[in-house]
Amino acid sequence: MQLPEWRRLFDDLKARRPDLAERVCRRLLLDMQRRGLVDFDELDRELAVQLRLVGERIHLDPNRPKPKFSRASSRKLYELAIEHAETNLTPEEITSTMLLTEKRQLAFEVSRLAENSDTPVAGLAEKIREFLDFEIGEAVMQPEDLIGTRAALVRRLLTDQLDFIGVAKRYIRVRDFGHEMKHLVPTEGNQGRLGGKAAGLILARAILLQAKRDGRLDLEFKIPVSYYVPSSGTLDFIQYNGLEELINVKYKPIDEVREEYPLVEKLFKSSSFPPTIHDGLRRMLEVVRDVPLVVRSSSLLEDRIGHAFSGKYKSLFIANRGPLEKRLADLEDAIAEVYASVFHPDPIEYRRERGLIDFQENMGVLIQEVVGREIGGYYFPAFAGVAFSRCEMRWSPRINRTDGMARMVLGLGTRAVDRTGDDYPVLVALEQPQLRAVQRPEDVYRYSQTTVDVIDLRNGQFDSVPLSELLARTGQRIGMVTKLLSVYRTDQLMPLIGLMTLNDPSELVVTFEGLLSSSFPRELKAIVDLLEEGLGEPVDVEFAHDGKTLYVVQCRAQARSLESVRIPIPADIPDSDVIFTARRYIQTGQMRDLEYIVLVDPRDYEQLPSIDAMRRVATVVGEINRALPERSFILMGPGRWGSRGDIRLGVPVTYSDICHTTMLVEIARKKGSYLPDVSFGTHFFQDLVESRISYLPLYPDDDNTAWNEAFLTQSPNALPDILPKHADLANVVRVIHVPAVADGRLLQIIMDGEVEYAMAFLKARQ
Repeated sequence: MQLPEWRRLFDDLKARRPDLAERVCRRLLLDMQRRGLVDFDELDRELAVQLRLVGERIHLDPNRPKPKFSRASSRKLYELAIEHAETNLTPEEITSTMLLTEKRQLAFEVSRLAENSDTPVAGLAEKIREFLDFEIGEAVMQPEDLIGTRAALVRRLLTDQLDFIGVAKRYIRVRDFGHEMKHLVPTEGNQGRLGGKAAGLILARAILLQAKRDGRLDLEFKIPVSYYVPSSGTLDFIQYNGLEELINVKYKPIDEVREEYPLVEKLFKSSSFPPTIHDGLRRMLEVVRDVPLVVRSSSLLEDRIGHAFSGKYKSLFIANRGPLEKRLADLEDAIAEVYASVFHPDPIEYRRERGLIDFQENMGVLIQEVVGREIGGYYFPAFAGVAFSRCEMRWSPRINRTDGMARMVLGLGTRAVDRTGDDYPVLVALEQPQLRAVQRPEDVYRYSQTTVDVIDLRNGQFDSVPLSELLARTGQRIGMVTKLLSVYRTDQLMPLIGLMTLNDPSELVVTFEGLLSSSFPRELKAIVDLLEEGLGEPVDVEFAHDGKTLYVVQCRAQARSLESVRIPIPADIPDSDVIFTARRYIQTGQMRDLEYIVLVDPRDYEQLPSIDAMRRVATVVGEINRALPERSFILMGPGRWGSRGDIRLGVPVTYSDICHTTMLVEIARKKGSYLPDVSFGTHFFQDLVESRISYLPLYPDDDNTAWNEAFLTQSPNALPDILPKHADLANVVRVIHVPAVADGRLLQIIMDGEVEYAMAFLKARQ
């Protein structure tokens, strides 16, 4: 007689894994007992009969131990389990129990391997593949078993941050890990995690896919094809090249770190990669072929809740064109530069500020295919940008903090997150896209994007191209062009209808008018809202659009400012005691009892004879930042503090040069060549928010504002006393010791965002 299929499956399992066969029997017994199909007391009597224990006392005194259960008893019990299952259960139910037991065991083995930090990644990946051999919906496991497996994989591959694990285990499925493991570049020890940036992106994908499965997201989105070099690659690289002495650079004085960094970067970029990583990157490039790539940092500390490290480490674009050996050399050079950025003074100072300096900062690397397409020898997306679920600074009192906001540019999104050149991204409140930061047509035209970041495929490099030149070469082939551009003619802005006006690129201006009048702002807001709901924190999302599909490129927790209690600005301050007032882009907050004002006047800065002289001003500001008591001073200067492009537009400081100030003020003078681009959403602005540094733009030449020229320009300058070696710059950098020139009074600043008004004034200590 032919055995039924379930019996053949059970006998095969018993031969392969007798331990699993016993677990199947136990599960069958428990299931039948729960359904009232067997009674355990009756089962005891059956077992006694089978084992010929009838003459013995079965029901013993409750104060005595029950008879020992021998191995023979166990085998007989399992035989009884199969007999009862055959009588009481369908073949399908028995088969299902066997499959579920085997699947649960694989889940436990995945968890066990994941919890062991010595487990090679390849071994863990193989066990995950075994688990995923089960069809979707086959042998559905209990939620607690799945959650435990997910949590173990999150800890092993992504992060040990408990807040992140608590969220990620609800969304990231084992199948998601199986997908990502196929894109892992091996390291020497096969250890390490993928790092913060990779973790944030993987979690964002899982949250949005769950929303689609639940019918809560209709928008189609994609994640760029991504590959990962685990964080252990950093130490492998350092050890392979004998650079161990650099590990403790972080404990040096920050001035020494800054001085030595150029050499550190050269050492990294002239080093070689360990064979395992080198070969893994080669295999990756053979799969990717010649699609342009961006190499992003993904450190273990990066993009965590509370400290996002926005812009602290490198992200580098490479064309990825030419013979394989050249492409491999270019990729390794970019990764080496990202590794070196661990030792840059900015992240080191940032870590010191947050008590993270003793953490072993290993750098994972996220390698992504660049979103876009090739047009006229250039590769770039139609548009890109950064979106926030919360609007930390409003340009209109009608904008709510929960409206969210976005910064958008044509081409690569670098100009949306960096303060580069003299460009202006388009700012949009996602719930109220009609409330633009710039309203008048002539201002929209003047303060608009003039340069586009692209990958130049002919020259094989990242490049910045004038908008007019790009449009002359690629015009009508740019995806969604009529939704991105408007025509500026006779002091009026008009929609770009068809392609008839592309013959005169000088009349075209990047406004996103058509896009912002569509459903796009609402769809983007839906994405950031879902991600905020999933993470339990406001989010910061970088995105790109290739003309057909929206791509989510990065996702992190958004830096948030402290909620400040509104305090009315006093009305009885004498005009002579008012230092300045402001009526645009006002937050709510107060700065009390400030001792120093550090001022770089735009008119003096513009007259400096060279770029080197301007860079020296940045050096002096950094030294003042370290010399003055923390949070005792404000920094006031021209245009864009932290400019990475044309530094004539702003002092080119970095985070470590300003981190101790309590407020950063950007001054726009009519006689200057620049109106400040309010920094909402840039990495620079995120630094200010995260560090609790207030921000204020000033327009001294506005008729309805105060500007105490005499106090700011004629007060004694303390710079020669504080930094004698830089005394020759006293005509450009002014340090005013407020109590020394104001009869012991101190500087008070009150900002009232509700009425769009701020005042700085002199008053005795509060």
